[in-house]
Amino acid sequence: MVFNPNNPNAPPIYPCGICHKEVTESDQGILCESGCNFWFHRACTGLSERAFIMLKQEVYAEWVCDICLNSKQIPMIKFKP
Repeated sequence: MVFNPNNPNAPPIYPCGICHKEVTESDQGILCESGCNFWFHRACTGLSERAFIMLKQEVYAEWVCDICLNSKQIPMIKFKP
């Protein structure tokens, strides 16, 4: 999340963790919930649209970016409390 220092009242900007362009509400954005907490464009991650839709429909699913999955000890399957 990035704030605009010239306009503190402006909403924060969420840059994609891969391309660094803004992820907006109209984009198919996905959050790395169990790792870095960065937003990503679905297309930038290589995630298929079908998999993206399934993840968004599953209440207990948490997506993790490849960087966090490879660099942190995050299990492939994790259950939310």
